[in-house]
Amino acid sequence: MRALLASVPDVRVIATSRSAERLALLESRVHEYADPARLIGIVGNAGDPRGAEAIRDRIRADVGPLDIAIPSLGGWWEGGPLLEVDLATWDTVMLEMLDIHFVFARTFVPELQRRPGGWYLAIGGGAAFFPVPNASIVSIAAAAQLMLTRALAAENKRGDVRITELVVNGPVRTRESEAIAQPDWITADDAGAVVAGLVRTGESSWPLRREGPILIMDPRGR
Repeated sequence: MRALLASVPDVRVIATSRSAERLALLESRVHEYADPARLIGIVGNAGDPRGAEAIRDRIRADVGPLDIAIPSLGGWWEGGPLLEVDLATWDTVMLEMLDIHFVFARTFVPELQRRPGGWYLAIGGGAAFFPVPNASIVSIAAAAQLMLTRALAAENKRGDVRITELVVNGPVRTRESEAIAQPDWITADDAGAVVAGLVRTGESSWPLRREGPILIMDPRGR
């Protein structure tokens, strides 16, 4: 979001969060790199059917048609070997890392179809490509998210919405992971710059691999 506001002139960014406090903190920092009026904050749950519809309706009323939707949803889970996971935990992780992507797509891809040239640009993680011991549910959910993107692209026969997923293929250096981050980790700013470049010009200075509708951002030597 910061990269979009800072490097894409005149873009307006809608940020949603279930936490009013986190959204307020985000809004308080915008003036450091962009006009705060270009950020529109909406408190709501984009991964819940009613919550997503409420956000959609608010956007329709207060903003207008969408050009691009960028779902960056889910988090991380690490809790032991796969066969020791109880069904309640499985359901919770899948809800937070897979179901929300389905709900978001079902709500906002039709919105993008209302305006020619819309783009659905999902963000995913590299766990989709390999199992992570003691965090295998994350890998399963991430791999299913990739197939969700492929299915959406395959079913979009009219081509009225571009369907893409950017996979950040490796651990990401964030404020939370700074203490354990390695020199070759992709940073949150790196990923943001790639998204901003794609939105601005359709290209990226970071070399990306393409596999159908999937764009893969691999770590590079530093």
